[in-house]
Amino acid sequence: MFKQIKDLAGGEFYLILSLLIFMAFFILVTVYLLKMNKQHLVEMSNLPISEPQNNGYEEV
Repeated sequence: MFKQIKDLAGGEFYLILSLLIFMAFFILVTVYLLKMNKQHLVEMSNLPISEPQNNGYEEV
């Protein structure tokens, strides 16, 4: 497989660059998700089904 990539006429730079960008994006997203606050995830997952809070601006 790597032999085929090396035999390309001038296009290998773009192939390697696109692969690196693709991998960097998913590595960064994975790190972001692993470092995310777990309590925030729980609050956001319960948001659509939780009771609305009365903040005093409720219409009658």
